[in-house]
Amino acid sequence: MGFVTKKVMAGVLRQDGCVLIMRRAPFMSWAGSWEFPGGKLEQGESHEECLRRELEEELGIRATVGELLAENRHGYDFGEVLLSVYEVTSWDGEITLTVHDDMRWVPIHALEEFPGLLPADVPIARALKEKSKKSS
Repeated sequence: MGFVTKKVMAGVLRQDGCVLIMRRAPFMSWAGSWEFPGGKLEQGESHEECLRRELEEELGIRATVGELLAENRHGYDFGEVLLSVYEVTSWDGEITLTVHDDMRWVPIHALEEFPGLLPADVPIARALKEKSKKSS
């Protein structure tokens, strides 16, 4: 099999200076690792459509997707992930765990060092911290 690039969309949900991350459940690859909520782009979807669909499937919410915050390419054993992370400006509904087994609201300054954060997500956490320093 050739080299695969998976396009993945993720959302940054903010509450009281914290950002939501999710723990991957035991049946998932990279089980026990933490990530921003989101998922794989399907054929024919825009990035925003993908993120709205994934957040509804994974968290049970209807999200309003804002601007692109950061992108990162990361090589894994199966291939490469191109991670595009968008601001989620608002959402309707109560956040519910459907595919993850835990969630945390983590202060932006602590995200990058959060134990178990997926390697592709670490540079995103760093970029969020840098942006928050500039805007404060």
